[in-house]
Amino acid sequence: MRKINRLMEHFWLAVAIGTLLAALWVMYAESLNEGLRWLWFPAIASMMFVFRRITRRKLEAMDDRHKERHG
Repeated sequence: MRKINRLMEHFWLAVAIGTLLAALWVMYAESLNEGLRWLWFPAIASMMFVFRRITRRKLEAMDDRHKERHG
């Protein structure tokens, strides 16, 4: 399960970077106002990355504590 959680964490980081590059391209190719609309996508993906990272760390800490108690 830890591998899947880490994979999804990296997935959201990749989505955030990819959509940021796309937003920057739209800003360059179209206009600043059009590009600003595209910045919602990397913002949401970044929030998902942070949420997944915090959740993964909490779950791993709980799992480690459980393993210590029950051997």
